[in-house]
Amino acid sequence: MAETVLGMHHIGITVPDIEEGIAFFKKVLGAEEVFRTGPFNVDDTFMKGKLGAAPNARIKDLVFLRCGNGTSVELFEYDGEDKKAPQKRSSEVGGSHICFEVEDVFASAERLTAMGVEMLDGPNVVDAGPLEGFKWIYFRAPWGQILEIASFDRLGYEKNSSLRLWRARQ
Repeated sequence: MAETVLGMHHIGITVPDIEEGIAFFKKVLGAEEVFRTGPFNVDDTFMKGKLGAAPNARIKDLVFLRCGNGTSVELFEYDGEDKKAPQKRSSEVGGSHICFEVEDVFASAERLTAMGVEMLDGPNVVDAGPLEGFKWIYFRAPWGQILEIASFDRLGYEKNSSLRLWRARQ
């Protein structure tokens, strides 16, 4: 039998400027800084073999952020890579987004808009199917990363399954 997965510990994101990343997550999502490591003293073999990074890249700084309950966010800033490379679109292989559950997506979207955060269309409400009841909107971090906030009381799939996705309020 395979080892039991206990849950998701963190999601790592590479940012062009770690101070900007920390400030954004604190301001927009109320994140708390748990700890930082500073630079790593490693060689090319470590970077390529252990991290799958460019051999000449180096970790300039790393920080763990707690964003409410659940999975933590780990921000990396590297030296030795193109910091202006475009983010992948959601539709591209390797494209991704991270969703944060909030109490009220409409109020949160209004607050983020007032802060000048680039919001995509919405908030949106799913009114049928497995995601029925899901209220959501995508937005962009200053470096282009797609993020999402969502709120819901219950979802359509719950009518037909005893399994439940993680949520802030059970």
